[in-house]
Amino acid sequence: MSIKKLPIYGCLSLTLTSCDRNDYVTWHCKVDLQNMDEKPITMILEGSTMKVNQQTYNFCGSLGPSSYFDLNCSGKAEQSAIRFISKSGTWIKGEQTLSCVSL
Repeated sequence: MSIKKLPIYGCLSLTLTSCDRNDYVTWHCKVDLQNMDEKPITMILEGSTMKVNQQTYNFCGSLGPSSYFDLNCSGKAEQSAIRFISKSGTWIKGEQTLSCVSL
């Protein structure tokens, strides 16, 4: 093996090992973030899924800053059960709006 090929093999091995990683972000969501008595709901964004209250929602698409999740995507993202705006931490499901902070 030539010395010139070592960096290529090094990069290839890093690429293959990084595919094994599973990235996720945990969020705590509340109606009122200032209310210390309110118990937060834990929401986990993992890959293309959102996990909330023992339920796993699939990513259905995004429009602008909004990402849409549902148990079964209909093909029209804006008709999904959950809309999440990660920049502001706004989580909307039906009439319920929560404010979320990433941990």
